[in-house]
Amino acid sequence: MCTCSITIIGYDSVDVIRASLVKDSCVFGKLILLVFLLNTVCPAKQAHAGVYNLHLATDNVPDYTNLESFVHSTTSHLDTPQDKCIAVWRWGRRSRRQTSNSMEDGRLIQDPILHYNSYGTMNCGIISALNMVSWVELGYKARYIQLGDHTVSEVSWDDGDSWHLFDSSMSFFCYNDDGVVAGCQEIKDAHAGKFTGGVNEPGYYYYYHGAPQCISHRGKDGWRYCSDNPVGYSRTLANGASSYTGGFSVDKYTLHVRRGHRCILNLHPGQSYTRYWKPLEQLAEYNSDLNVDDKADFYRPLKGKDPDEQHNLHNIRGNGLWLFEPDFANADCRDAFYDSENIEVYPNNAQGPALGPKRQGESAFVVFKVSAANVITSMLLEAGVVRTQPDDIVRISVSRTAGITWTRVWESGQIGSHPVRLKLRDEVAGVTECLVKVEMLAHPTKTGAGLDRLKLTTITQLNRRTLPKLTLGSNKVRLSADRQTETIIFWPALHADQYKTTVFSEKNIYCDEKPDGMYKATLGPARNDEPCEVTWRATAPTDIVGVTYGVVATNRSPNHWVSLQYSFDGREFREFYRKDDGDSPFDKQVLQTYAGGQIPSGARQAFFRGVFFCKGGAATYGMPGIQDILMQIKHQPRNAQFQPVEITYNWTEHRTSGDVTRTHTELVSSPGHTYTINTAGFRDPTMNWVRMNLKGSRPGSKRSVYGYSDGADVGDACEPTPVIYTWGNNLASGRAYTSSRPSSGASRNPDTGGCELTNGKIIAPTDYTSSKIVKAATAFWSAGDPLVLVVDLGKKQSIEGVRVSSHQPNDKFCHPRQVDVALSVDGRRWRECGRIEHNDLWQPPGDYEPWEHDDDPKYNDLPAAGRLAYSYPLVFEEPLACRYVRFVCVPLEGRGMGLSELQVFDEVKVRPAPAIVAAFPR
Repeated sequence: MCTCSITIIGYDSVDVIRASLVKDSCVFGKLILLVFLLNTVCPAKQAHAGVYNLHLATDNVPDYTNLESFVHSTTSHLDTPQDKCIAVWRWGRRSRRQTSNSMEDGRLIQDPILHYNSYGTMNCGIISALNMVSWVELGYKARYIQLGDHTVSEVSWDDGDSWHLFDSSMSFFCYNDDGVVAGCQEIKDAHAGKFTGGVNEPGYYYYYHGAPQCISHRGKDGWRYCSDNPVGYSRTLANGASSYTGGFSVDKYTLHVRRGHRCILNLHPGQSYTRYWKPLEQLAEYNSDLNVDDKADFYRPLKGKDPDEQHNLHNIRGNGLWLFEPDFANADCRDAFYDSENIEVYPNNAQGPALGPKRQGESAFVVFKVSAANVITSMLLEAGVVRTQPDDIVRISVSRTAGITWTRVWESGQIGSHPVRLKLRDEVAGVTECLVKVEMLAHPTKTGAGLDRLKLTTITQLNRRTLPKLTLGSNKVRLSADRQTETIIFWPALHADQYKTTVFSEKNIYCDEKPDGMYKATLGPARNDEPCEVTWRATAPTDIVGVTYGVVATNRSPNHWVSLQYSFDGREFREFYRKDDGDSPFDKQVLQTYAGGQIPSGARQAFFRGVFFCKGGAATYGMPGIQDILMQIKHQPRNAQFQPVEITYNWTEHRTSGDVTRTHTELVSSPGHTYTINTAGFRDPTMNWVRMNLKGSRPGSKRSVYGYSDGADVGDACEPTPVIYTWGNNLASGRAYTSSRPSSGASRNPDTGGCELTNGKIIAPTDYTSSKIVKAATAFWSAGDPLVLVVDLGKKQSIEGVRVSSHQPNDKFCHPRQVDVALSVDGRRWRECGRIEHNDLWQPPGDYEPWEHDDDPKYNDLPAAGRLAYSYPLVFEEPLACRYVRFVCVPLEGRGMGLSELQVFDEVKVRPAPAIVAAFPR
């Protein structure tokens, strides 16, 4: 026997393989083994496979990839239906901002996944519907409620026996006397309790039983604390309750439920996707590269404006940056093609283009796809084009309709090699995927038309509130993937004859001027007493493996019918749904999926047909038809082998010694990989960006270095342990107190009468200082010595904790630097019981809900940023007896203080807060 050692050097590692061969055939055996290994173990060229349908999630926010992952991550770890529905409310309100509704092609965005990922700007009607989608996914019933001046939704987890109101628009819900979330009717009805002295009062539950995280304080003058602008917009409990006590109507005829969109994140060689928490045009390092001369390239207009400027939001829009530069020097770059015909790759071709026609004199094309995950706002297309003969043709087109229609954006008119630089916006914007096609026709006898290079820089709009962020302490990050398939998304606009631009065929179709209206069809029959039909076709460049049709069908009469049909050849159509009654709902969305053996082998086209019939009422409001159609076609990728993915996070930590910006890069070799990133500081880090790319496709020339940029793992010492407090009776309510120095008259809001700090009125977040509506709820003290406040409880009592509510409206009056709390029985001898620190507000209770401008950058220079109001809790280790409670409030250096309320509680219950989202699977 002889042992031969064969060393094969691959791209990423060196593998030493030893083979034992029979001595007499050693040389022959070496050759056979070498050929085998070269062809199977280590191919000569690196595969150019992509990875598809990626989920990047952290344990701080839900997984917004699709509806199933969103609902599972927000609710699956909770035990009761009520807690699950509160979680839907919580993430509904956190995932959006109260403002005008986002629209595309004249249509409202009504799908939660599409909206949450890319837009997040909506009013009460849309967020009410989005919550309903999640509740229906949980298996509960949901209904749409129209108030006189507002829209909300209710959920039933007991099959309609009881209903429960959640208002994510105004960030509110309340409880009944049994501790169950109240419904609209319960709020409208009169109830009595200790807060009204036993007198029945409509709106009682709204006034006095608001969820603690939703209200500043009980009573009609309390504010809906975590709403959009609780003080400035007069979001009082009195105003909120009046919407219910004045009457409401339940929408019995429509569901208002739309679903089916997914956030599709695919990566190919030469691609990287970087998502920024700030608008990209504000980042100076990119201004020269992107030639930022038109801000509109970076957003989808919201009533003609930047979403961040609508209602002075300033904290909703981020941007994504896709870079796609396929390597034409590598013959395997074909795997980066979406589609092609008669194309040959000529690596390092000195005689002609790197990419050109395989057969001269015949037309050729290559198509590249940008599957952008978020909505596209603009694209910069840069290319190197070769055209050597006058009759050579090179032209570029783009499609935002899945290749059904094309817009030509450039055609060569020069001879020789020359660059192309195109700024595209309307041609590609408003969709989550687009195609770029390069067509070529070369002289019959010479190779002289084609591409030498291509670079696509695509800007997307994203909702910064739903990005997979890091928080203070230990962060779990997970990359997973669904089935490895390419996906075509086709969501055509129908109204105002827009359907005509994408339709495959039609017969006697009437089109309404206005889009999807819940109660009416957008497309329907133009004639009575005969079937009328409309058909779409979507084609795929590889074999189809799955199709999902999402169609909203409408029929209001038993004399009409709607038939939804599908086909894979355009000849034989089969019905998958028929509505031939006049029953509600009139906006029922039908979701139908075909996969596996249901799809003919080799199918590369999918058809949808709607057939409508009515005996009367054609071309009217009451006609049968469809309101909306969404087609998703999954097809085979050109190479489904999973490739290692690099994930890089960049963030800024806020440490007492100063801010520190760090990065962390992880190499993920297989899906389902979970890892940890630790952060330090006294508050959550400011997120800058997160980038994803295949190994070897990092943008720029720098080599990836894995781990932390500074080489330091700070550990999990800063990880907070959130708890939830249940407060008993406030013994300080209405009690007298003394002050060691007078409040500030110059502030125009002093502590009038020396009683405002125990009057039961707690300020909500606001930068108002002296208007009438805030004077009773806040008072100001100028900078200087510590302020000593002593509350007299009137008699010796047992207490378990206190709360100090303070106010930071500007840089002159802020939260205290610290508050030392002491107790006394006689007012002379004091027992120190604990200290509140200014930065405690960065680790709030586990059920805390920030107001909508909590992270508004206009407040970044304030010590507490946008946390303009806060109630600091302090719980004692054991119950203590006292009559007097002393608060020594120390102001920040050079700043005054805003104080709102001092509370002393006879009982405080503390329990661990549940995880904010479900844990990742192991």
